[in-house]
Amino acid sequence: MPTPDTITRGAGQARRSAARLILTVAKYTGLTLAGIILFRAGAAYALTVRGYSAVGGEAFALFLPVFYALLSGVGRGYVKDTKNGYLPDYKEGNEP
Repeated sequence: MPTPDTITRGAGQARRSAARLILTVAKYTGLTLAGIILFRAGAAYALTVRGYSAVGGEAFALFLPVFYALLSGVGRGYVKDTKNGYLPDYKEGNEP
C-alpha cells in the first residue's frame, strides 16, 4: 500500500508535468501565431513592392516553431558539450 508521502510526491510530479505541458503548448501556440502574423505582414509588404500577389521568402515565417525547436536543441547540445569538455557522453562496454 502506498504511503501518503508517495501519493503526495506522485501528485506533485503530475502537476509539474501538466504545468510544463501547458507552458509548452502555450509557447508553441504563441510561436505559431507570431509566424502567421509575420507571414501576413511580409506578404502585404511584398504585394506593395512587387505589385502582384506571390509567395516568396515570407513563407519561412510559417516555420518559426520548427526553427525554434531545432535551434533550441542545437543550443542545448552546445551548452551540454561545453560543460562536458567536448568529451563523448557514452561509455564503452568494458569501461566502469
